[in-house]
Amino acid sequence: MTDPIKQVSSRPLPALPGHSYHTRRLSEDTINIVTPASVHFYLSSHPEILEQFVTDVVPYETVERWMAKKNKHASENKRLSVVPVCAIYSQSNIKHVQNALVDGSKTDNEITSLLYNLCAVMSNSIKADEFLYYTLAAGGKSLVKYKVASTASDTISSSMQFLIPVGKYTTLAGHVACSREAIFTTDVVEDDRFPEGTGSPGSNVRSALAVPLLSGKDLIGILEFTRYWESPPLSKNDLQIVIAMASWTGIALSQLKTNMMLVKQTELNDFLLQITRDIFDDLTGTESLVAKIMAHTKLLVDADRCALFMLTEDKSQLYAEVFDEGKKDDEGNSIFSKSTNSIRFPSDKGIAGHVAQTCEVVNIPDAYSDHRFNRDIDMKTGYTTRNLLTMPIICKNKVLGVVQMVNKKNGTVFTNADEMSFKTFAVYCALALHYSKMYRLTIRQQKVLQVTLEMLSYHAKCGEDDLNKLRRYPHIKEIPEDFQLYSFYCDDYEAQLPQLYIYMVQKLFGPDTFDLSSLCSFILTIKKNYREVAYHNWDHAFTVCHCMFTVLLSMIESEEGCPFDLLEQQAFMVATIAHDIDHRGYNNDFFNKCKEPMAALYSTSTMEMHHFRYTCTVLQQQDNQILGHLSREDYKKILQYIEHAILATDLTFFMPNQKRLSHRLENNSLDLNVWEHRQDVKAILVTVCDMCAVCKNWDVQQNVAKLIYEEFFFQGDEEKKRGLEPIPMMDRARSDQIPKQQVGFINFVSPAYKLIAMIFPCCQPLLDGLRENLDNWQRIACGKEPGMWEVDKSRRKP
Repeated sequence: MTDPIKQVSSRPLPALPGHSYHTRRLSEDTINIVTPASVHFYLSSHPEILEQFVTDVVPYETVERWMAKKNKHASENKRLSVVPVCAIYSQSNIKHVQNALVDGSKTDNEITSLLYNLCAVMSNSIKADEFLYYTLAAGGKSLVKYKVASTASDTISSSMQFLIPVGKYTTLAGHVACSREAIFTTDVVEDDRFPEGTGSPGSNVRSALAVPLLSGKDLIGILEFTRYWESPPLSKNDLQIVIAMASWTGIALSQLKTNMMLVKQTELNDFLLQITRDIFDDLTGTESLVAKIMAHTKLLVDADRCALFMLTEDKSQLYAEVFDEGKKDDEGNSIFSKSTNSIRFPSDKGIAGHVAQTCEVVNIPDAYSDHRFNRDIDMKTGYTTRNLLTMPIICKNKVLGVVQMVNKKNGTVFTNADEMSFKTFAVYCALALHYSKMYRLTIRQQKVLQVTLEMLSYHAKCGEDDLNKLRRYPHIKEIPEDFQLYSFYCDDYEAQLPQLYIYMVQKLFGPDTFDLSSLCSFILTIKKNYREVAYHNWDHAFTVCHCMFTVLLSMIESEEGCPFDLLEQQAFMVATIAHDIDHRGYNNDFFNKCKEPMAALYSTSTMEMHHFRYTCTVLQQQDNQILGHLSREDYKKILQYIEHAILATDLTFFMPNQKRLSHRLENNSLDLNVWEHRQDVKAILVTVCDMCAVCKNWDVQQNVAKLIYEEFFFQGDEEKKRGLEPIPMMDRARSDQIPKQQVGFINFVSPAYKLIAMIFPCCQPLLDGLRENLDNWQRIACGKEPGMWEVDKSRRKP
């Protein structure tokens, strides 16, 4: 940098003695001394005096001799002052020059190098004796002179120690960087705006100009040109040339940066597509996903190193298991290694901790001068951190981790553009990490489920002793007299119910349709998987299945015959015996109101869907494959029939089905050959069988009602514990309303029995039993026969 004191002490004396109109005065010691230097300076400062003297006094021949000498001297000076420029500009093919410039401007360092060469071109065009190009440093608070690397190991970072502050009344370049306006001066030393002179070393700088290089609103650098005392001073024409070239350069640079941003965005989009593929190709490999994120982050912001710290589940620590050691493979790709000793530190420590706690973006141009920087990692790795860009990775308003980009390459600092680029990328990083984690959890849950199913399969199987006994004696010795009547109730035949189921199946389909050994295992497994709840238990399942058996047998033995094919009949017998398997004693509304896990599995018909899925699980067990004799097509079809039958036990489907059937019967348009008609009839038939307890003898109906209300009250008690208000039917405090509720319920379902009796006359006994029980409940509700129902007996014993 020019030393003003040295410049004053060594420069020529400023004026001739005795001339009062001089702008600069000599000291008293030199006022009477006339030297060649003082005359030279005076004439240089007053060219109009020299011109008048030459015109009036000097002969023409002398002037010609002077001009010849002047031209020769100027030619020599020009040869000496030409600064070598980049070889790119030596080509005559403009297209080749443009392509070379584009290819050589893909990184910030390459652009800076091209700008330096452009400075050389400007310097030659205005015949400057020296030029300097400054770049920004320390977050734009300082300038640094660009230095061309002379060796492979020499980089711009070596000049970072010579920082020039940005501000007025400093250096010429510092002043321009602050004002962002072009400045021209014919006398650097005497210009009070630049007390620290220019960036040129030595003392021979006479005039200078400096121009800011702007790209939009961003300051890219400062161009500084100087001439020595031996040369004429720079002029305003020189300033205009530099301003014109710098302005067009700024516009071109803006377009270039826009193009580079588009290229980077394209690269980012390509990476996002690639990382999406990576997520589905290798969702379980967190390390490989983290390595890919780190690799692209480095390329995105041109960082030397990158670190990704994940936040622990309790948010107490940040840790890193994949490390960037700055090594590259043969193809130039960064190598990331996984260490057995991960780096861990408290989540409130260091810059990464600060970002994890506050979710702020932290861009630090000088890491060691920031008190938040944690030097422990540098001490462990032996790496020196200069500057940092640290940003959070956030998904669903929760911090998953922190990405730290270390040391912007080429000695520069991370910019706002780097921040914006990574913010976009961070969204996809968050999604990738989140869904990778979710996928691993899902895989783990699947494994847990697989183990659970294996355990369930083992414990849900029937006991070997019971199975062997049933296989030895599958046939019941004596069939109950009333077994083929709707009034049959299974309460007195608990031990024989598996044998009675086998009897029903073989009675309908013959002894050879189902493998007897598999049928024994199937029915015992179904029985074991009914829970010991008050009403929806094994006895209820058998009662419903027996009602369906009676209906089908009556149809088969009637003159009209059974309108359902063998697959439909078999589906009825499987579905009715399993339609409430694993019932927990709660209705669908309870699971939804209490947000039980079961409700999350199925959007509608929660328990009915669970019963069907459970039935399929039992049927698929090796010893229970009673449908194994069916073809692939028939097997698929019978499962659809079973599903339809089990879902029909959901009373939310009852009213729509009943209305459609009523309308068809009224219009005499019911046709069982039409698929929709047939499905509605089958659904109503299953509903009738499911509620057949209302058609049993009065003593059975009373007993069943007590069991139903015991289960209802159990659910109501549980809902009260959870702060919910149960419906009146499930409120133990309203148990005196049971007769009225039963009257209402039977009136609600009676249309189904009327319809089914109209369609299938063999079902008339069901309607007759319903009407008899309805009459009994009405008499109790009206107080005519209070002794027929004792309310206290319905209460659940503590």
